Amino acid sequence: MKRVCLSASASLAFAALIACGGKSTESPTAPSLPATPGPAVSAVIVTNAAVSETTMQMIATARFADGATRDVTTSSAWESSNSSVATISPSGLLTILTNGQVEARANYQGVTGAVSLTLTRPPAAGTRFSLSGLSREVSPQPRIIGGARITITDGPDAGMTVTSDAGGQFRFASVTTGRVSLEATRDGYQLWRMTNLMVDGNKQIEVVMYPNPPVNAAGQTATGRCNDSSWTWETSVLNACSAHGGLAYGVCPGAMCGAPLKPEGVR
Repeated sequence: MKRVCLSASASLAFAALIACGGKSTESPTAPSLPATPGPAVSAVIVTNAAVSETTMQMIATARFADGATRDVTTSSAWESSNSSVATISPSGLLTILTNGQVEARANYQGVTGAVSLTLTRPPAAGTRFSLSGLSREVSPQPRIIGGARITITDGPDAGMTVTSDAGGQFRFASVTTGRVSLEATRDGYQLWRMTNLMVDGNKQIEVVMYPNPPVNAAGQTATGRCNDSSWTWETSVLNACSAHGGLAYGVCPGAMCGAPLKPEGVR
């Protein structure tokens, strides 16, 4: 009997050890620590890059308080100030709907950046516009020139010609959109040229023509025009037209070509 009691006591003690051991293997869950906040956004800079004639990709760059920058284009909320002029997709792609001004805005983490844009939507291919204007003589005698023959020399309508009326007015009623070059001729005047004119709407231009310089008894061509409309054969700007109000322009080609600079442009 004594031996049996000892065996039972040992069995109870072993069971108690197992129960205590089971509890000791359980680990309490560690409390989560709050995330360390990053540097604050100090500014959002908005720029753009052309994609096509009617679209451009807007780009948003965040500047942080620590001086770092990051492209946040796809993370920003985009907005157009005038959706009838242009729309902006969530990825920042701006689409031009019509001509006008618009402000493209990007908001990132509560900070908004914006850029103002003046947009022009090109006309559809084949659209036609009028091209008109006035032909006159260069200063100092800016008189009207009638009978000037204006020709489109390059572009979709090359070869088209009109003639200015007695009031100097001329008009091409229907010109295809695109870049054109023009020439104007008139007896007594030097050839006038204009190149790379973009016709993307009804346009008005001015044809400013230079009279042919006279030749003196010695067969020399005048080198400049004075402000009183007389001519000079001097070769020095300092000496030219000193008694005639100064030099209006130098004849090209010639010793004083381009001097002084003419407000109406050098031929």
